[in-house]
Amino acid sequence: MRDNGSSRPTWRFFDGAVSISASMLLAVLLSDCIGCHELPLLGYLTSLTAQDNGVIIVGTLLLFPTAMVFYGGMIVFFAAKEFVEKRAENRGERRGKQEERARIKRRIAEQGLPLTPELISILDGQAEADPAE
Repeated sequence: MRDNGSSRPTWRFFDGAVSISASMLLAVLLSDCIGCHELPLLGYLTSLTAQDNGVIIVGTLLLFPTAMVFYGGMIVFFAAKEFVEKRAENRGERRGKQEERARIKRRIAEQGLPLTPELISILDGQAEADPAE
């Protein structure tokens, strides 16, 4: 069984570092934004960047939203990754079951044993295991 949680602390560090860098980059970009003065929130943030230490203040204000965006992005990325891996694993299991059923059918046919309707449906994959199991 795989341990999916082993790489999470590394990604958390990466996620935090990217969030800090992105929030500061956005603050610097806002300080040079020409058309942002007409927009309500961006205009206010742009005017804050013109003050002493304004870029640092705006970068700090933007840190939480950027962290949430990157954190959510990482969650979506890892959820999608896990889904794809699980789907590939399930395909492999189904393929293996189909091959095993075909092998069993060949062996039964080689021995000339009669197949009951129930056994035929099981070997064709039509009858699934009891969900209570």
